[in-house]
Amino acid sequence: MHVWITGAGSGLGAAIARKLPPQCMITLSGRNLAALEAMAEHIGRDRSIVCQCDVSDINAITALHRDAVARFGPVDVLVNNAGIAEFTELVETQLESFERQIDVNLVGAIRCIKAILPSMIERRRGMILTMNSVAATTSFTSCTGYAASKAGLLAATRSLRQEVRHHGIKVVDVILGATATGIWSEAMLAEHGERMINPDDVAQMVESVIFTLDNPTFLVEELTIRPQLGDL
Repeated sequence: MHVWITGAGSGLGAAIARKLPPQCMITLSGRNLAALEAMAEHIGRDRSIVCQCDVSDINAITALHRDAVARFGPVDVLVNNAGIAEFTELVETQLESFERQIDVNLVGAIRCIKAILPSMIERRRGMILTMNSVAATTSFTSCTGYAASKAGLLAATRSLRQEVRHHGIKVVDVILGATATGIWSEAMLAEHGERMINPDDVAQMVESVIFTLDNPTFLVEELTIRPQLGDL
């Protein structure tokens, strides 16, 4: 199974890469080359390829997909994990920051999906698994740009699911509450980290979903994971 993980150098992406078993060949993509190289060393160079890529760059995505397919064959599972966030009220948010969150979190994910979808349709096999947020469906303050990007992404993948389910393709949304990753400031992690979801626990759930790829009778459409004590 060939799994492509975006944002694989740290946080959830790294946790998922570490969790996947040896039979998975993994394309590791992200902006931090050093972190990706370290992850490749950890999981094994024989089963991984490193592709430095910003999902806002369509040319980089095209080159990444070409190299990954040349190494491991068609992508069976895309884990759309790359994302950014700025937690400020709208009045304080620069328009450029708002646009950047939309471009990376929403359009960036669509760029990656567009790269792998024709092959999945042709082969009638594949999974598009997107790491989303409860901010897509729940209102929080200081979250306008991030929430807009995630809500748009959820609407897009819900529609995509209906378009491709009859092609044998599974579209899965993992909708997460606060998870202890670097998307949060050090102050927030220090204050609330013990309440947050552990990325390794999310990775365990994601692994179990990925291995439903070839089950012809059911589809995990949306999986919501929240902290035991509720949202922050």
